Amino acid sequence: MSITPLDIRKMEFTRKMRGIDPDEVEAFLELVAEELTERLTDSARFEQETRWLNQRLEAAQKREQELQESLLHAQKISKEITDSAKREAELLVREAQVTADDMVAQAVERANQVEAKILELRTLRREVQVKLKTSLDLYQRVLAADIEEEQSTAVIRTLPRRPAQGHTG
Repeated sequence: MSITPLDIRKMEFTRKMRGIDPDEVEAFLELVAEELTERLTDSARFEQETRWLNQRLEAAQKREQELQESLLHAQKISKEITDSAKREAELLVREAQVTADDMVAQAVERANQVEAKILELRTLRREVQVKLKTSLDLYQRVLAADIEEEQSTAVIRTLPRRPAQGHTG
């Protein structure tokens, strides 16, 4: 059975001779009723605060769970992105290595071609030098022979002088 402040206020006791002072009983009952009213009000307020705090706690727990799930999801995505980036980087490195190997092979091939061309040009230069030397030797011998022939066959003839006319002497 639940006693309310109103029950306490309306409570009446049987009166007997030599009994308790009714005014004191009434004052005490009023005091108890006020105290009970205060306690019930506090209790109702505490219950309301408890409900509100429980709602906030549930909301906070729900947010915490959502945050944990979001964090786990973010970690998973981060790992996937990292793994993907690593795979892509490895692929790029392999492609770069293949490209570099191709470039080195092409450079070596080109260097070999240039070297072969240089050797070919040196050989041609030597041939031209030999041909030029041979031609110069030949022209020198021809020139020497011409000079020798000219010297051996050269006769100097002098023509007599003619007397000058119009001069008297």
